[in-house]
Amino acid sequence: MFLKPREFAVLGNPVEHSLSPIIHQQFAQQFDHAITYSRQRLEVETFAPYVRDFFAAGGGGLNITVPFKVLAHDCADWLDISAQQAAAANTLVFGANGLEAWNTDGVGLINDLTERCNLVLAAKKILILGAGGAAQGIIGPLLDCAPASLTVANRTRAKAAELVSRTLLFYPLADIRAQSLQEIADSQQRFDLIINSTSLGLDGGDVTVSPELAVGAFCYDLSYGAAAVFARWAQRAGASGVADGLGMLVEQAAFSYKIWFGVKPQTAKVYQLLAERLNSRD
Repeated sequence: MFLKPREFAVLGNPVEHSLSPIIHQQFAQQFDHAITYSRQRLEVETFAPYVRDFFAAGGGGLNITVPFKVLAHDCADWLDISAQQAAAANTLVFGANGLEAWNTDGVGLINDLTERCNLVLAAKKILILGAGGAAQGIIGPLLDCAPASLTVANRTRAKAAELVSRTLLFYPLADIRAQSLQEIADSQQRFDLIINSTSLGLDGGDVTVSPELAVGAFCYDLSYGAAAVFARWAQRAGASGVADGLGMLVEQAAFSYKIWFGVKPQTAKVYQLLAERLNSRD
């Protein structure tokens, strides 16, 4: 056990809603690690100075959430391949290479899909809805699972094509395609797994893709709790199974913890604790 608590924090704006302090305190209890973990709401101009001062004072590690993941990537001295592929980082630590940056979102998603949801991703047809930062963070680890194909669909096809072109630099042999949401609707394609990385339905409007798309597919919403509008829509539409992003949140945090401490926490009980808390709010 550490002689005094090591300091950790999540940086974001907004950040008041973050469950990270609860998650990491639960992880620390598994190993009798003494830590403090806070939420820090920053502005763009204060981000880099805060990171520098935090580690200069001996801070243990930082998690990064919106809108600072690209800034975290850009201020690092060393990038893990996960951060290189995503062009964004959600985990920072000061190590042998200086300020080191990682992106654990993708591996967190894969762990949740394969372990908690019991999915096999190899040789499957996967669709990602959206081509923003959330999609960037998960696309590489999904391709590492050797799917039959991966399609990125966005409201504007050009943004999806840009993400696909960037990804092909890392995965030149992958079967990866860009389409617009309209093209997806018109083609009547079928997918084994559909991952929503957009804010579809969160603005109070309807989910704007055809319900036929979800029929027979496993549908995963990167949002969680009350925000998982897409998951509830997919269940009503006839998906073979649905899940929200709470499991991914816990799993990506576990990999952050492993980066900092060299040990990976157990996640099942932490997931259950958070699920019960979120359900009690609904």
